[in-house]
Amino acid sequence: MIRPPGAGAQTHPERNYAPAIYGSLLVTGIVAVQWKADASTDPIAATVVVSVVVFWLAHVWSEIVNRRVRGGIAIDEAREIALDEASMLASLLLPAIVLGVGPRLGLSVDTAIEIALVVCISQLFLWGVVVGRAAHHGWVLPLVVAIVDSLLGIVLVALKVMVLH
Repeated sequence: MIRPPGAGAQTHPERNYAPAIYGSLLVTGIVAVQWKADASTDPIAATVVVSVVVFWLAHVWSEIVNRRVRGGIAIDEAREIALDEASMLASLLLPAIVLGVGPRLGLSVDTAIEIALVVCISQLFLWGVVVGRAAHHGWVLPLVVAIVDSLLGIVLVALKVMVLH
């Protein structure tokens, strides 16, 4: 019996993984672009936090406006939208911690940034696995999704190196 893709996989239709992946790509891009631009990781961490929060607010606002076009929206619905997009905020936590704490633990600025980028790309890989497992039975396709997500992050870093260095 031939089963369609995703048949037998655990599906969670109420979960929206796009903000987490988008947030992870955003953080990767911000850290990569800021590398060598600052002599300290604190401004990079601050840029990551402020940028992701602003993008999160923009995503929430745009979805609220989109729903308002179709009619009214209750405060509970707006809160639900904000929570649905909140995984974007989670994407900044580990890289910002590495950037904020790393140099205080004796890491050089470059090492802290390199570790933050590894964390960013690792998050992309893990989100790829989560999304792949939710959509596909088995492990082959989830690993392909994870690798593609990771490669997007690596491409961001490579473009930064090629363009800005």
